[in-house]
Amino acid sequence: MLKKTFILILFLLPFFSALAQKANIKGLVTDAVEKRKLEHSSVLLINAADSILVKTTRTDKQGFFQFENLQKGNYRVLISYPKMADYIRDLKLSDNANLDMGVINMELKSKLLKEVVIQASKNAVRLKGDTLVFQADSFAVRTNANVQELLKRLPGIEVDKNGNIKAQGKAVKTVLVDGDEFFGDDPLLATKYLKANAVDEIQVYDRKSKSADLTGIDDGIKNKTINIKLKENAKNGYLSTLDLNTNMSDLGDYGGMVGLFKNKLKAAIYGTYSSLNNESKINNSMRKLKGEDYDLIEVGDDGSSIMYVSDTDDDDYNINSAGLPKNLSLGAYYADKFRDNKMGLKINFKSFNNDNVNHTTYNSEELLPNDTKFTSAGKTDNIANSAGESLRGTYNYTINPLSTLKVSFGLSKKRNQNSSQSSSGTQGDNGFFISQNNQRNSGHGTNEIYNGNINWSRKYKKRGRTLSIDIQPESQTNKNTENSLNLTNYFNSTGLIDRDERTDLRKENWGTQNSLGTRINYTNPISKKWTLEAGYSFKTISSGSNRMVFDNIKDDANKIDSLSNDFKFLNFSNVGKMILQYSYQRFSISSGLEATQTNFELNDQDKGTDFKRNYLNLSPRTNLFYKVNNNTSLIVNYNGFMQQPSIDQLQPVRQINTPLYQVIGNSGLRPSFTNSFGLNYNSFQFKSDQYISINFNYSFTNNAIVNTELVDDFNKRISSFINANGNNSINGNLSYSKGFSKAHIRLGADLGFSSSNTIALINATENKASNMQYDLRGSFNYYAPKVEFSYTPTLALMTGKSSIGEINDGKSITHDHEISGTVQLPFKLEFNTSFSLSFRPATSTFGQDLNTAIWNSHLSTKVLKNETLEFKISVTDILNQKIGYNRFVGGNVKSENTYSYIPRYVLIGINWNLSGNFIKKAVAKIID
Repeated sequence: MLKKTFILILFLLPFFSALAQKANIKGLVTDAVEKRKLEHSSVLLINAADSILVKTTRTDKQGFFQFENLQKGNYRVLISYPKMADYIRDLKLSDNANLDMGVINMELKSKLLKEVVIQASKNAVRLKGDTLVFQADSFAVRTNANVQELLKRLPGIEVDKNGNIKAQGKAVKTVLVDGDEFFGDDPLLATKYLKANAVDEIQVYDRKSKSADLTGIDDGIKNKTINIKLKENAKNGYLSTLDLNTNMSDLGDYGGMVGLFKNKLKAAIYGTYSSLNNESKINNSMRKLKGEDYDLIEVGDDGSSIMYVSDTDDDDYNINSAGLPKNLSLGAYYADKFRDNKMGLKINFKSFNNDNVNHTTYNSEELLPNDTKFTSAGKTDNIANSAGESLRGTYNYTINPLSTLKVSFGLSKKRNQNSSQSSSGTQGDNGFFISQNNQRNSGHGTNEIYNGNINWSRKYKKRGRTLSIDIQPESQTNKNTENSLNLTNYFNSTGLIDRDERTDLRKENWGTQNSLGTRINYTNPISKKWTLEAGYSFKTISSGSNRMVFDNIKDDANKIDSLSNDFKFLNFSNVGKMILQYSYQRFSISSGLEATQTNFELNDQDKGTDFKRNYLNLSPRTNLFYKVNNNTSLIVNYNGFMQQPSIDQLQPVRQINTPLYQVIGNSGLRPSFTNSFGLNYNSFQFKSDQYISINFNYSFTNNAIVNTELVDDFNKRISSFINANGNNSINGNLSYSKGFSKAHIRLGADLGFSSSNTIALINATENKASNMQYDLRGSFNYYAPKVEFSYTPTLALMTGKSSIGEINDGKSITHDHEISGTVQLPFKLEFNTSFSLSFRPATSTFGQDLNTAIWNSHLSTKVLKNETLEFKISVTDILNQKIGYNRFVGGNVKSENTYSYIPRYVLIGINWNLSGNFIKKAVAKIID
C-alpha cells in the first residue's frame, strides 16, 4: 500500500499546479522573408508584473506552439530564434481566454539594424535553450555589493552564511566566469571577490560530466553550474585582498592574495596562516586554486576498476576539526590561452605546513554475546605535523575543430611527524580492571608521487561518433620510521596484576609503486535513436613493501622475522565496457556492463612463498532519464558491482601497535556483489518559484565481507574476515522550497529517513546491528538590501538495535536551531549575529542533557572610496558554551569522546579588498 501511494504521489506532482488554470495561448512562428516554418523557436511566457518566467516551450516542425491551462493576468510573450530579432508582445488574459496570436513573422537582425538604431533591453529572467539567464541590473543590491549578495536576490537561488550556493534546490559546485574557470571553479572565490556591478548576466544550467559531454552517452551525472558573464569593461582587471585578524595574543587568522585577469590570462599568488582550526574563511576561499582534473584509471588491490577524478586540490587541507592548529599555506596560480585560444596552459603550485596539538579521552561500554559487559576508558596526547609541496599543470592543444590533445601532470612531496602518548584500561562486570595499556609512539616519514595523463580525443563529422585515448603513468615512493613502546598489564579476578607484557619496537618501512594505464573509448550512433559506447583499458602495477621491525629492548641489529616482511606485488588488469543508449524526444535509457579481469601475484621475499589470484569482476548499470518538461525530470538508475577481498583481508601483514589487538587474514574469502537502486525526481516551477525533489535509494550486498572478532577475558581481540549475507541500506528524502520574491522570503522543508543493517560476528555469534534515523528540517530566509535573516531548525530521531542485546534502548533524539541575522546600520556599519542552539535530551543511556548555545557576533564598518577598507571586531562563542564532546549509542555499544578545542575568543580585524578594471569605459555593443 505504501509503495502504491508513493508512486501515485510521484506522478501526480507535475499536475498539482494545473488544476485551477483555464486560459490558453497559441501561435505560428515563421520567417518573414522566406515564409518557412521556424522549428525549435524558443517561446517564453513571462509574468509582466515581476518578470518571473511562467512557462517555456519550443515550436514543433510546423512552427506551432501552445500554452495551456493558464491563470488570468498580464503576460509577456518572448520568442527567439538564431539570427532573428526577438519578438516581444504583451498580453492580458481573462479566465477562459483562448488567444490565437496567428502567424508571427520573425525578422532578421541584420535587416533591422540596417533600417533603424534601437535601444534594446533584456528581460530580468529568460530561458535560453536549457540555460536560465538573469539580467543582473534588473535586481537591486546595495552599493559595492559582491556577487554573493546579487545571487541572494535571484529567484530559486540560495546562499548560506558560509557562501555555499543552491540553485533550484541543488548544490552548486562549479562557478565559471565568462565560461572559463576563474582561478579554479570553486564557487567561493569568484562570488566573494567579484563586484555585483561588474556582472552583466548570471546563467544557471546543468553541466554534463566530461565523459557525457564528449560521448553523448548520458551517464546521469549533472552538476548544477553558474556562469557569471561580466560586462565588457569588467573582463580585464585585478583583485587583491589582505585580511588580518588577531586576538592580540596567541590566536590569529591572516591571509592575502593578489591576482589579475586579462582576456584568457589569470595569475595569482596567495598566502594564509591560521590558528583557528578550519574556521578560517580566508583559507577556505583560497585553497581551491588548482590544476586540471582528469579521470584516473585505477585498479585497487582487489582488482576492482575505479574511475574517479583527480580532484586532489585539498591535499594541504586539514579536515580534522579537533585540536589546536597552526596552519600555513602558500601558493601561486597561472592560466592562459594562446594562438587564438588553440593552446592553453594551467599551472598551480602549493606549499603547506600544518601543526596540530590534541588531547582526547574516551569512555565506552560494549555488550558481548554472553551478557558480559566491558567498560573501557582512555586518553591520548598527540602532536602532529604535516608539510609538503605540490605542482600541477595542464597543457591543452586544439589540433583542429574536431581533435584535442591534453597533457596533465602532477608531482607532490609530503613530510609528516607524529608523537603521541596514550593510556587505556578495561573493567569487567565486577568493576575490577582486567587489562591496562600505556603506549608511546613517535615517527616520521615522507611520501612522493609523480603522475600524469595524456589524452587525445576526436569528434567525427557524424554527430555522436567520438574516439578518446588516455595514457597514464604514475610512480609513488614512501618511507617512514616509527618507535612504539608498550606496557600492558593483565589482572586476575580480584583486580590484582597477574602479569605484564612490555614491548619496545622500531619499525622501518618503505614502499614503491609504479604503474602504467591505458584507456580507449569509442562511441557511435547506430541510428537516430540508438548509440553504442565501447571501451577497453588496462593497467599494470608493480609495487614493493619492505617492513623491518627491531627490538629496542634487546638492542639487536637483526630484525624480528615474525613481524618483518618483504613483499613484491604484480597486478595486471583488463577492463572491457559496453553501453547501449536509446533516446527519443524527452526520454533516454542507457544500459551496459563493465567487466574487469585481473591477475595478481604476491611474493613474500622473506619466506619464499607466492600467493596468486585470478578473478573477474562484473559491474552492470542502467540509467533511465525522462524529462517531463523543461523544469521537471525523473531519473531511475541501477548499478551492480563486485568487490574482491583486499590483500590485507586475504593475507594480512602482521602489525603490532598494541598486544591487545591482532589481525588474521582469511584466504577463503569470496567476492561480494552489491546491487544499488536509485530514484530521483526534481521539479522547479519558475512562476511560483518553488522546488520539489524526491530521492530514494536502496542497496543490498550478497556475500558481504564482514568482520569477525574473538574477545577474551582480558578484552584482547583477534580480528578476521568472513562472508555473510544481510547487509543492506535504504534511505529517502523529500525536499520542498518556495520563494516569495515580492516579500524577499524563501521557505523550505526537508523530510528524510535512513535505515541500515550490518552483520558481524563476535565470539562466533552473529550480531545484526540495525540503525534507523528520521530527519525533519525547515528553513526560513529573508533578504533585503539592509536586512538579512535566516532560521533553520532540525529534528533527528535515531534508534539502534543489536541482535545480541542492547545497552538500554538505543534511542536518542536531537534538535538543533541555526539563527543568523545581518543589519546594515547608519555610518556604513554592519552588525551580524548568529546562534547555534543544540539540544541533546537525556536518555536511558545518557542520564543528563547535553545542551549548548553558541553565540557569535561581529560589528564592522567600511571606509575609503568604494568601501575597500573594512574594520571588524568579532566575538566567537560569547556565552563560552562550546565543548569538545560527542556521544554515540547504537545496539550493543555506547561511547563518549572529548577533544581539544578553542574556547571563546575576540578578534580585531582589518580587511583591504581592492579590485578594479583595466578598461575604464564601457565598450558599446549590440546585444544579441
